[in-house]
Amino acid sequence: MVFNFEQKPGQTLEKKCIQEQITPRVSIVTPYYNSGRNFEETYRCVINQTMREFEWIIMDDGSSRKEDIELLERLGESDTRIHVFHQKNGGQSKAKNEAVKKTMTDIVVFLDADDLVEPFYIEYLYKALQEEPNAGWSYMDLVGFGSEQYVWCKKFSAGRMTFNNILVNAAAFRKEQFLAVGGFSEITKHYDEDWALYLKLMSKGVYPVHVPMIGFWYRRSATGMRKTVRNNVSMREKSDRYIAELAKYVDISLSEKIYKGTLPDCAIKSEYSRSDSVIAKMCTNRGGLKLVKWVYGKRG
Repeated sequence: MVFNFEQKPGQTLEKKCIQEQITPRVSIVTPYYNSGRNFEETYRCVINQTMREFEWIIMDDGSSRKEDIELLERLGESDTRIHVFHQKNGGQSKAKNEAVKKTMTDIVVFLDADDLVEPFYIEYLYKALQEEPNAGWSYMDLVGFGSEQYVWCKKFSAGRMTFNNILVNAAAFRKEQFLAVGGFSEITKHYDEDWALYLKLMSKGVYPVHVPMIGFWYRRSATGMRKTVRNNVSMREKSDRYIAELAKYVDISLSEKIYKGTLPDCAIKSEYSRSDSVIAKMCTNRGGLKLVKWVYGKRG
């Protein structure tokens, strides 16, 4: 797949901020901790959304830099859909859980304070959940940018998720399902929280609906949560033990639905490698899953 990494969303403000009160259909939730460096790009991405009926709940997780707090407060006052709250530093999981408590809608989209999304992102995640009323979450594919550049399109596989996190944080969740599994665990500040949430949902038989296009830009950096956990032996081992315990209860035959609606002309449609498709099929039964895990173990 050819992808132009120069065409980042959020470089200019294309839509006007809203000053009147609006009834939201989707809640965007963002944890914020000293995040001023890239936050204006994220802010512009949210304001530029084609679906205007949202609320944006931003939970400041005890930021310590004055300039970052001032930026958040200034941008928070620019649009009536933005609501800023503050808590003592407790980590991303706690910040997101507390923010969800403030939401008014039944659908929650988590967006970190430095990631970017395409203008159609919220609209089509919402449409997918309307089309599939029994799905617990909807998601799109993504690209990584920053310190690494790549396109991430993987075939859904509940079995593969038990040992290899192929799902991405480009998703909208039904709040009822999110709360039913206890939201994000607060066992520690740093762990593979998104992976754990997906495993908890799948262990309850909750399946997703996939919108097969790229809508999310995941900023890669040496100080990001994933790098922080993977590069710290103690954090990684603690996270891995928790993930392994959750994985025991996942039904590996669980499958996803695919959004059938028309996709926007401007979107880059998802493409999958033949090997990923084969692996996904193998991981639907215990014998195939065991073999794939063995191969991955040899690689790692």
